[in-house]
Amino acid sequence: MRALGDRMVWPGGALTCLKDTVLYFGADLFPDPRGASVPDNIALPVHAFLLQRDGVAPVLIDTGEGGAHGGISRTLAALGVARGDIGTVIFTHLHGDHHGGYLAGGYDGAKVCVSEAEARFWAAQDHPANQVLALAAGRTRLAKDGDEVVPGVRVWTLPGHTPGHIGVVIDNRIAVVGDLLHRADLQLADPDLATRYDVDRAQATRTRRTALAEIARRAWVVCGGHIRMPGQKDRPDGAAFLRVSDADRGWQARMA
Repeated sequence: MRALGDRMVWPGGALTCLKDTVLYFGADLFPDPRGASVPDNIALPVHAFLLQRDGVAPVLIDTGEGGAHGGISRTLAALGVARGDIGTVIFTHLHGDHHGGYLAGGYDGAKVCVSEAEARFWAAQDHPANQVLALAAGRTRLAKDGDEVVPGVRVWTLPGHTPGHIGVVIDNRIAVVGDLLHRADLQLADPDLATRYDVDRAQATRTRRTALAEIARRAWVVCGGHIRMPGQKDRPDGAAFLRVSDADRGWQARMA
C-alpha cells in the first residue's frame, strides 16, 4: 500500500481524500483544554473519502458541507466521477459538515448507510439530519458494529462524538474514523481532550483511547473528517493519511 498525495493505493482498491471546505473556530472548540496550548483561531479542513475498485460502483464516505458546486463535487469531477455514479454513501455521523453535500442532491441512485443508533438519535430531534433520512427513504441501511456495508468495508462503532458515530475499516488496511480526532496534534498528545461538539465527552474520550490502541495494534492507516498531521499549521492542505504509534506519553503520528 502506498500514498500518492491525497490518495492511498493498494492491490484491489484506492481511497482518495476529497477536500471540501475549511471551518473556523475559536479556542473554545475545546471547552477544557487540560493545559494544552490551544490557538485562538482554529481552521479545520473538511474531508470526505472516495473508495474505488475495478468493476464496482464507487463508495463515498461522508459528503462534506458544501453544496452542488462545493469542493467535493469539483474533486469528483476531476477524478471523472459524477455524483450519480456513486453506488453507496456511508455517513460516519449526521453533523452538517458530513451530510450537507448530500442534501444538495445528485446521489439519488446511491444506497445510504448510517448506523442504527445515529438514525434513532436524530429522529428524536428537530435537526437537518432528518432531511437526510427522509431523502434516502427506501435506500437506507441501518448498520451495526461489524456489518459489511459492501465487500471489504466493515462498520466500526465509535460512539461519543454522537451516539451513533462510526468509522469504517477497509480491507483491514485503512480506518476512516470520522470525527474521532479534530486536532490530531493536540488530541494524540492528550486523547482525553474533547470538543464542544462531542455529545458525550466522557464516552468520546474513552472511544478515542480504545480506537487509537486498535489502530496502532493493527498497523492501520488512519484518516478522518478533519485529521491533519501533528505540527501542521492551521491550513486546509497537508497529509490526509497517517500511521499512529504508541508513545511514552500519548501517541505519535507520521505520514502514511
